[in-house]
Amino acid sequence: MGALLLSFTSCSTTEEVPPPPAAACAEPTGTPVEHQGTVSAAETWVASSPHLIKGPLTLRAPVTVEGCAVVRVAAGLSVGVDSGGSLVTAGSAERPVRFEPAEQGKPWGQIRVSAPGTARLSWTTFSGGGASSFLDGTLYVGNSTALPGLRPLFVDHVTIQGSSSPGVWLAGTTGFAEGATDLVVTGSGSQDQPEPLALNPNALGTVPRGTYTGNRSDAIFVSSTVASSSIWYLGQNATLRDVGVPYRVDGLRVGNSDAQATLTVEAGVELRFTQGQTLEIYDARSALIAAGTSARPVVFTSARATPAPGDWTGLRFGGLNAQDSLENVRVLYAGGSCQCSSFGCNYLQGTFDVSSAILLFTQPPRAFITGSRIEHSAGHGILRGWNGAADVSFLGSNTFADVAGCTETLPRDQDGRCPTDPPCPKSP
Repeated sequence: MGALLLSFTSCSTTEEVPPPPAAACAEPTGTPVEHQGTVSAAETWVASSPHLIKGPLTLRAPVTVEGCAVVRVAAGLSVGVDSGGSLVTAGSAERPVRFEPAEQGKPWGQIRVSAPGTARLSWTTFSGGGASSFLDGTLYVGNSTALPGLRPLFVDHVTIQGSSSPGVWLAGTTGFAEGATDLVVTGSGSQDQPEPLALNPNALGTVPRGTYTGNRSDAIFVSSTVASSSIWYLGQNATLRDVGVPYRVDGLRVGNSDAQATLTVEAGVELRFTQGQTLEIYDARSALIAAGTSARPVVFTSARATPAPGDWTGLRFGGLNAQDSLENVRVLYAGGSCQCSSFGCNYLQGTFDVSSAILLFTQPPRAFITGSRIEHSAGHGILRGWNGAADVSFLGSNTFADVAGCTETLPRDQDGRCPTDPPCPKSP
């Protein structure tokens, strides 16, 4: 399998989506057209009459919704897009499409796309949805459980507002289609899942530019719990863009025994890790490239509102790749339990524990961490946990503050031996 490349693009402020031109749509005055059951032949929903979804609806054939059309959905009901089906909203700047509740104050369910069904949504507003039985998004995409993942959801100037759950939920290994752009999610999220987007790891590199603020929590949720049970890791190349809000990461593995990957994080991206979680680079076939700048570093930190040292484990390299590079990064509040011991020569006081903000178990050919800062680690700063030479040091090109253990540890020699009193440089 080819290497997985995940890129994170950086930006210090939310990227503003220009306001659309004034719409030229008149309210539909025709007799309402009712929809329920299964659509098995192609249909076009015209704009002259409102459309009412009064019962569960499944699309197994193409449905095109004309610009200016208004679709009203009864409380709790959803539209399924199954194999053979597609939903195309043919809106434009002057002739947008609207999906809204049939009764004010009674939210509807979701557009539920089951790949290979597809949705191509242009200049469309979805309001008052997200009240499906599982509270898993106004737009839900699933049924892709292999690599490379399917990309059945295209959005272009789509707004989701007032969703009772995340605006978009990308399950399995699905993602946004190439070219997706200008997505706005606002006023959305549930108590349990307050973010505008909930993503499986293989959707990371597909997030479109847009605006994701004004929600219960302005962050993008990434978790294996949203993924396929068989492919819960990042297993394909991707570029993660900075879309103006941080990523809340419930643990992330890059690559696996059956997949190799390169994760590239662009300047300005901030990843906030939940309690006890890790960013793991599985082995030497996979890589992490974090390309921050001094003005816009890449930040790896805790997701807690009041962070503390050891909130999360840190960056763990199961092997080293020639592409690995951490430039101008910040690793904050890491050093939680790595459940590893006896690597290198320095242990945390009274234990054999070697928990560290950055864990290396293979001797690197060069000091690939530069211009970076490690702060508030409950363990060491950098674990040099290999057996071999100690000539690759990370002290000269990085800074450390509030590190409980050594700023970097001493590796064992080639025979696995340590000096009686190994040096342990300390941080301010």
